[in-house]
Amino acid sequence: MKTTSLARLGVAVALAFAGASAADLPPPPTRQVHLDFHTSEHIAGIGERFDKAQFQAALRAGRVNQINLFAKCHHSWSYYPTQVGRRHPNLKFDLLGAQIAACHEIGVVCPIYFTVGWSANDAESHPDWCARDKNGAFQGNIKAGAKPTDPKPNGGWKRLCAAAGGPYHALILRQVEELCQKYPVDGFWFDIYHVADRCHCAPCNARMQQEGVNLDDKVAVARSSALALKEHMRQLRELVARHHPKATVYFNSATHVTGKAIFTERLFDLNTQQELEDLPTTWGGYDKLPLEAKYHLGQGSRVVAMSGKFHKSWGEFGGFKHADAIRYEAAAMIANGAACNFGDQLHPSGQMDVETYRNIGEAYRYVEQIEAYGPGGVPYSKLGLWLTLDNEADHGLVNMLLELHYDFVPADEKILDGLSTLVLPSHPCLTPAQAEAIAAWVRRGGKLVVLGAGALDATKTRFVIEVGADYVGTSPYTFDYTVVKPDLGAGVVSTPFLNYQAGLRTKPTTGQTLAAIREPYFNRTYGQYSSHANTPYQLADSAFPAVVRQGNVIFFAHALDRLYSKHGVRLHRQLLQNALDLLDSAPVLKVTGLPSSGRVSLLRQADKNRYVAHLLYSPALQRGEVKVIEDFPPIPGVKLAVRVPERVTRVRAIPAGETLTFSQGAGLLTVAVPTFTMHTGIVMEYQSLR
Repeated sequence: MKTTSLARLGVAVALAFAGASAADLPPPPTRQVHLDFHTSEHIAGIGERFDKAQFQAALRAGRVNQINLFAKCHHSWSYYPTQVGRRHPNLKFDLLGAQIAACHEIGVVCPIYFTVGWSANDAESHPDWCARDKNGAFQGNIKAGAKPTDPKPNGGWKRLCAAAGGPYHALILRQVEELCQKYPVDGFWFDIYHVADRCHCAPCNARMQQEGVNLDDKVAVARSSALALKEHMRQLRELVARHHPKATVYFNSATHVTGKAIFTERLFDLNTQQELEDLPTTWGGYDKLPLEAKYHLGQGSRVVAMSGKFHKSWGEFGGFKHADAIRYEAAAMIANGAACNFGDQLHPSGQMDVETYRNIGEAYRYVEQIEAYGPGGVPYSKLGLWLTLDNEADHGLVNMLLELHYDFVPADEKILDGLSTLVLPSHPCLTPAQAEAIAAWVRRGGKLVVLGAGALDATKTRFVIEVGADYVGTSPYTFDYTVVKPDLGAGVVSTPFLNYQAGLRTKPTTGQTLAAIREPYFNRTYGQYSSHANTPYQLADSAFPAVVRQGNVIFFAHALDRLYSKHGVRLHRQLLQNALDLLDSAPVLKVTGLPSSGRVSLLRQADKNRYVAHLLYSPALQRGEVKVIEDFPPIPGVKLAVRVPERVTRVRAIPAGETLTFSQGAGLLTVAVPTFTMHTGIVMEYQSLR
């Protein structure tokens, strides 16, 4: 690949803007609303019922201190007088300007929303601006050849390509500059940046040919597309900074912790804060936030967590999440060190929905009591989860750790010396340098748990970290069984138990076998089968171990993370717990008495000389397609043991403010948590070591 300006841009894009750096900006407001306003040209009277007093009353009822307001929506319409874009044909006044003035009058911050990746009328008017796949077809959730009368799916937008140098990119720059010149801008919220994972529109193909990219190489195409998009983002952020040096800038969809090029090329570096858009009711559940929040807080970023007031989906009119569920989600956001943002959608008439802000206000009344104890804190743990960017492996492991209440931090080679224990998920991703860094850390006393193929090299032929066994190969069986020996057997059945996917075959060398694999008599086929499901196990252990320990390293032949993600076998979670307990008898945080559906997050607020252990409990119940938060039973009998280096002088519970009795010796603090409902925080104030 030829060296080009985009290739040189890489992950080290310069952020030397005219404006303030992200660190110089004030922390994000803690009680935000994202006010969707995607309105069709087929609806009349746009904004006609907007009333400043009613708008402000809704914000006050919701206890809102920031709201994102629409300049341009997914239909391509602008909601202000524009000489560059197209004002909504049924809007007769400057709605955006009126909303900004109403917000500023009552001290509410109001960044401007601007769509990028989805813009329907732009796509129809300029099909050459649209993102294309390799065969030239439009990207997006659309039906080729659909009739005007066919039902349209939820979403259902064509994607546009905003890569730097293209005509659509140029239009966006002109529109944003117009907004910067016209209004007192608090910030910009640019939407839909999953638009160019691999774009083959004509300008992108021409750019890649100039760069020498092989258009059949999916990885190279994805990287070129991401870097071109990153250059677009850089130019936008620089433009905003020239006009409004203290404005925030956020590019949505660039923050999710996955293996996509938009993440691996660190497009999120262009954000002044990281906003984690999610709808836990239908988009991955309530355990998605902790990993993403911990990652970005660990990068030194400020974090905003986003959900919605909707029962199911963004853009849902008349869908309501119960106020209790919003309150739980808001408490979870604060507990994970994030500010709060809940999505709403304004009716085309411009009139705010009073019930929505009554519900949000109930949640934000609680947030006002606890918001000083979350944002600004950073996760504190010496248990690391190596971030592989494989969703199933990473999140399967996250789910187990959250249910065990083993708080963790996402890890890479830069933070190894701050860890006592590291878990390596089953996705093989280590570079030689990373493998050597981990091996050296183990030699210095670090404790390592390896799952499945996590320690294999790029060719998947050998281990790059010594685990006490040599790699032999994959199993010919589709499933197998584990028999655990006493050292790893606490809480585990002594007879063989099923693994729905077979483990790796290894040959023990210097390691001690802690569990053996029992193989089935044969795979289940039409020609050879037994009973309804899997074939039973043979009566003798195979030659291949299921678990091996060598010193401070425990190796599992099975991908427990993937198995747990798909099958949820508690025995697999227990095995991981036993391994962690065997290696590390002195974790930073130990929680007893909290049910597995409870959640815990330990934050350190160094500027306030305190730690805060947040505890939450409300199991998400599957109701049809939706996970519902509903039950808040009282939770008694929880105890915490926390290892911190400082001498703690006071412990209290929030939001009640009750001072608690505690003991501390040899760095270990123990405290009984008062019976709580939904959420509590245990605040541990210490004397500074300085």
